[in-house]
Amino acid sequence: MIESVAGEKSDLSINGVLTDLVGKTEALTALLISRRGICLGQAGGGAKLNSTALAALVAGMFSATKEVANIVGEEQFSILLQQGEKRHIHISLIGDKTMMVIVFEDYSRIGRVRLAAKKSSPLLVRLVNKDTEDQKDAMQNISIPDFKEYALNLIDRIFVIGEEEDASPRPE
Repeated sequence: MIESVAGEKSDLSINGVLTDLVGKTEALTALLISRRGICLGQAGGGAKLNSTALAALVAGMFSATKEVANIVGEEQFSILLQQGEKRHIHISLIGDKTMMVIVFEDYSRIGRVRLAAKKSSPLLVRLVNKDTEDQKDAMQNISIPDFKEYALNLIDRIFVIGEEEDASPRPE
């Protein structure tokens, strides 16, 4: 459990951490996306945003920015800030695999957004790594012979039902 803005305990999950972050920064939305552009978690009023498209575009933007960093002698830039007339986007690398996107209004909040993002990063890295380990464990628990037998039985049942229908007498 993590402590939220109001002092109450909140959900220790990717979405829980993002929800806490949105509360602390008064952001519109926060997303955690993979470097491949897949949205892993979302919080806030992002229902109006196309998070799938945003995730894909941000991943592409970060890839392009990495090339710019190489040209100027850096390995990569860890933070991007896009400033609009009304809305702004703070994008930061979170570990090796993910990026956090925070959409907010009122540019004067950038310090609060950066601080909250930095504080949330280690916990998000642990949660992403835990999810990855859980997925690996789940895959190891799948027995290939058991799955093969299950699949074959399922196919047999499908065709047996089909044969019963075909075996019914046909009018001449």
